[in-house]
Amino acid sequence: MIEQLSHDSKKSSRFFEVAKFLLACVFVVSGIWGFYYLVDSPSYVRVLLPFAGILLALVIVFYWCESGKKFLRYIRDSYTEFKKVVWLPRNDAMRMTGFVIVFVAILSVFIYLADSAVSWLFFDILLKRG
Repeated sequence: MIEQLSHDSKKSSRFFEVAKFLLACVFVVSGIWGFYYLVDSPSYVRVLLPFAGILLALVIVFYWCESGKKFLRYIRDSYTEFKKVVWLPRNDAMRMTGFVIVFVAILSVFIYLADSAVSWLFFDILLKRG
């Protein structure tokens, strides 16, 4: 019985989340519709309508929907973790970047030489197409 009530409340909660997202979409679409419908209005009014629709949609999604609140919490927590990162000193970072560039250049030359050798072996020696 309790599981059924819990399941029903989750179902209704999900329904309201979807309804809130649809309401946000309605605001965005109506703002865009107003931009194209009010052709004779001043341009600042026409431009204001889509921005107002998008702003209202963002407010609905991020402050009224649970998934929007979770996303904002995730961003906040990610920023907090980002501030905890210990970055390398500039000299070490530059030195390691140089090592990576040199290694990639050497590896590129090696792959080019290996590819050329295999091509020469198959096409010129074995298949005699050269």
